[in-house]
Amino acid sequence: MAKGQISMKTGEDGLHPTYCRICEALCGMIATVENGEITALAPDHDSVHSHGHVCVKGLNMIGVQNDPERVTHPLKRVGGPGEFERVSWDEALDDIAARLSAIVAEHGPEAYATMYGNPPSFGFASFMAPRMFARAVGGTRTFTPSSEDTTSTMLAHLLLYGSGSFVFPDLVECERLYVFGSNPLVSHGSLLIAPRIREDMTAIHKRGEVVVFDPRRTESARAFTHQPLLPNSDVWLIAAMLTTIADEGLVADAFLGEWTTGWEALRDALRPITAERASGFTGIAAERIRELALDFAQTEKAATMGRLGICRGTFPTLSNFLMHALNIVTGKFHRRGGFGFGHGAADTGEMLANAGMTGFRAGASRVSDLPSVVGATPSVTMYDELTQGEERVRALVGSGTNAVLAKPGGHRLEEALEALDLYVALDLYVTETTRFADYILPATTFLERDDVPLTFGGHMVRPTMQYAPAAVKPRGEARLELFILRDLAVRMGLGEKFPEVDPMAAADHLLRTGPEGDGSPTGLSLKLLAENPHGVVLKRGRWDFDLKKKLRHPDGRIHLFDSMIGDEIARLCAEPDPVPGELRLFGMRKLRSINSWMHNVDRLVRSDRPLLLVHPLDAADHGIAEGDMVRLSTRWGAIEVEATITQDVVRGSVCYPHGWGHAKGGWTRANAQSGANFNVIAPSTPDSAEKISGMSFMDGFPVTLERVGKAGELAAAE
Repeated sequence: MAKGQISMKTGEDGLHPTYCRICEALCGMIATVENGEITALAPDHDSVHSHGHVCVKGLNMIGVQNDPERVTHPLKRVGGPGEFERVSWDEALDDIAARLSAIVAEHGPEAYATMYGNPPSFGFASFMAPRMFARAVGGTRTFTPSSEDTTSTMLAHLLLYGSGSFVFPDLVECERLYVFGSNPLVSHGSLLIAPRIREDMTAIHKRGEVVVFDPRRTESARAFTHQPLLPNSDVWLIAAMLTTIADEGLVADAFLGEWTTGWEALRDALRPITAERASGFTGIAAERIRELALDFAQTEKAATMGRLGICRGTFPTLSNFLMHALNIVTGKFHRRGGFGFGHGAADTGEMLANAGMTGFRAGASRVSDLPSVVGATPSVTMYDELTQGEERVRALVGSGTNAVLAKPGGHRLEEALEALDLYVALDLYVTETTRFADYILPATTFLERDDVPLTFGGHMVRPTMQYAPAAVKPRGEARLELFILRDLAVRMGLGEKFPEVDPMAAADHLLRTGPEGDGSPTGLSLKLLAENPHGVVLKRGRWDFDLKKKLRHPDGRIHLFDSMIGDEIARLCAEPDPVPGELRLFGMRKLRSINSWMHNVDRLVRSDRPLLLVHPLDAADHGIAEGDMVRLSTRWGAIEVEATITQDVVRGSVCYPHGWGHAKGGWTRANAQSGANFNVIAPSTPDSAEKISGMSFMDGFPVTLERVGKAGELAAAE
């Protein structure tokens, strides 16, 4: 085949249309394959989904794909942490199967737990595989990034709509967009799929206004209207806006009467939260809060969006619930230019349910009173679950997760992982976490597996679908997670509980039987997608669905009040006033970084230095100058980081990125990077999490700040 010709055949020389699976944006890319290897990644300008957009991380996935330090053969631990030798697949899987079977036979299926992270999460089969294996074994403890990422917003969805399907703004026609705790120009949206979100937001700002509420002048805040506020205070702002709207009589009575229940109870519960009271918590003048509320209510095509900044505070579920309510009570819900469900090639809520990711189980934690939300065990219980009592977890299978760096108190997990009877990691690297594994089994990258983005299709602002065959064969002996775990289940005698699945045959079935499949205008099938390598636009568009089918409460209505929400509002109203002079730490996203797993790519990290952002007045109060090393401490731990002085953060706050602090993994470039692990000082015990969701408290927690010395001086002394 000619070098520059489009190919859909794995490993064939030519240009292979594919899409990125690092985040939800799912940007189209072209992989150049020569002699069976990927030699370049470029934007796919013919992609019907992203139209030539892709971020720097996607283009540098080649650095992971071809990394000489990537694990490409099964490894068995033969000594201390990080000491491995190469073994065969049969030796590894036979031993794992025998040991895991013995553990389950002696201690029961709850002695087994699963954990997984970001790298496999956007693959159709890779995402489903760990839960399928857990179901076959019978274990219910599953540790995911959810309680640092999405649990609170998913619980808000369940309470409001009875469904795990996501709701998001109509960026195409919106004229006023309020952005809470999100930096879309860096995150590319998150929980909504809009790869060209910069262009969408710029167009909205031209039509009306985009207001970004954030304690930091982020990339998004710089581009649009920035409304600074104190960390962990969005809930006060949104609650006061709802009270203002109610007082001004700007609610959509007709919509509320037809589609909702509980508005009067919510309104009455929120009455104590006035703009004046919220001002003291947010740092925003009361008159400005009222102005923001009225502007939103009186704009016909308006919507909100929110992400991590409102998902990881002290009231994350309530923050998300009230943000949704702001759209609903003002009549912006399920209308063009407003806020509502998406429509994809498959029912996302049903797919999540089939994967065991549904529902709410109060008191599900063995070691605390925390619940399980959509099947996820709260991360702050993980240390105790692995170390405490006869019923502790004794065997763990992890897929693509670096929990030691990614979870609150992750450094304590070193002890817990070492205490396990069996720990098996499906991964790309020897990381700070997988170094404790008994076996590391090499997984494929997304460029080595066939995929269709069915799991996230319902989150698309402009619905499309694409089939991306593996561009190249797996490096070395790497295997798809689904095939690894299916093989392991068979060796354990659990083949009937983990039936053999052809991922693309399953995808074809879902495509053909879904709302855009056989008999629909689009007529989706794997064959159709293969004939259109740059993707297919769904002809019915985002809004062509029956709202009644999205609302899963038995009464078919949106529930704007619940006893759980009532208790949370009462807890909010009882909050003491902010402590004068207290500093609160919150996190940040960086364009070249995705948690911890791409930090071995030189082109991404060579110009990236994690720095603590400190306001000039706070720096003066603590005697800190530019470039000083400072100590951040909480009751959970202390870290030392380099400070930079900037007015980009509000006074009373400090900001530091997540995912750094490499030192002990088997990746040379990552280990050479500066920085510390944010999670060493994050609240990390069960009593620190939100009680109703188990969500980790990671944004806006109090810290003590003190100067240690000049970075250069300390380095010389060492």
